[in-house]
Amino acid sequence: MEASKAITPPVPAAQSLRKVGRRLLNMPELGVSAALILCFVVFAAADKSMATPQGLVLLFTQVTYMGFAAIGMCCLMLAGEIDLSTGSVAGLAAAVAATLIANQGWPEWAGLTAAIVAAVLAGLLNSVVVLKIGVPSFFGTLGTHFVILGVMQAILRGNWIMVEGKVPFLTQLASPSPFWGVPWTFVILVVLVVVGDFLLRRSRLGPILSATGANRRAADIAGINTTLVKTLCFVLVSVCSAIGGLLVMNAAITADPQIGDSWQLWVLAIAVIGGSSFSGGLGSISGAFLGALLIQVIKLGLGAAQIKTNAQGVVVGAILIVSAILDVLRRRVKKY
Repeated sequence: MEASKAITPPVPAAQSLRKVGRRLLNMPELGVSAALILCFVVFAAADKSMATPQGLVLLFTQVTYMGFAAIGMCCLMLAGEIDLSTGSVAGLAAAVAATLIANQGWPEWAGLTAAIVAAVLAGLLNSVVVLKIGVPSFFGTLGTHFVILGVMQAILRGNWIMVEGKVPFLTQLASPSPFWGVPWTFVILVVLVVVGDFLLRRSRLGPILSATGANRRAADIAGINTTLVKTLCFVLVSVCSAIGGLLVMNAAITADPQIGDSWQLWVLAIAVIGGSSFSGGLGSISGAFLGALLIQVIKLGLGAAQIKTNAQGVVVGAILIVSAILDVLRRRVKKY
C-alpha cells in the first residue's frame, strides 16, 4: 500500500486578506501615497488650477513650512515623545529674527543665528520639563507652548514687523530653482528627506531611535544614552520648526503673532499619517513628507472650495481621529 502523502490544506481567503492587511498597515508610505493621489485627483477635478505648473509650485512652496517641522517630529515620535510647542517656536524664531534685523539693525546672519539659538533653548526647555522633571511630553510641551507663545507676544508687543528687503538670504532660498521652477527651499527639503530616510533605514540612527522609543529601559541596558537621544530630538524639532517659521516670515515679509498658529495639531497629524506612532518605536521620514503633501493638498483644496477656516477645524479633528485609529491598528499588527 502506498504511503499516504501529506496534503497541505488550502489557505483560507480570510487568512490571506489578513496577511495583506498586515502588510499594508506595516507600509505607511503606501497608505499615505494612496490617500495623497486620491485627494489630489478629487480636488484637482474640482479646481483644475491645482494641477497646473503654477498650482504645483504653490503646493510645493507651502509644504516646506510645516514639512521641516514634520521631519523633526517624526524623529522625536520615533524616540517615544511628542512636542506640542512647534507653532509657538516657529513664531518665536520669526519674532526674534525680525526684531533684531529690522528694529535693532543686526546683520541678517546674526539675526537668523539668534533665532536658531532661541529655538535650541526652547528645545532644551522641553527636554528639561519632560526628561528631568518627568512631566509627560503631552502636558509638558503644551505648557511650554504657552510660555514660548507669551514670550513671542511680548517681543512683538502685538505689532507686525516688516522685513521686506532685509532678509536677502531667505529671499534667495525661496527663489525658483532650475528644477521645474520649484523653490530652493523645497529642493532642500527633499534632499533632507532622502538623506534622513536613508540614515533611519541603513545606519545605526534608526535602531537607536526605535529602541529608545519602543523600550527605554532596555535601550539604557543596551548602553544607549536615551536621555541624550531624546534631548537632541527635542532640539531638532524646535530648530526645524524655527526654520519653517523663518520661511513663513520671509514669504509674508512680516513677523506677526499668527505665525505658527495651530501648527502643533497639523504637524502632529502629518507625522502620524506618515507612519509615526504615539507609543514610539515607529516612524518614517518619507511618510512624514508624503503626509505633509497630503495635508497641504487638503488645505488648498478646502480653500479653493471656499470652505471657511473655522470649518477646516472639523477636517483637522477628523484627520487626527483617523490617524489615531491607524496608529492603534499598527500597534496591534506589530503585537500579533
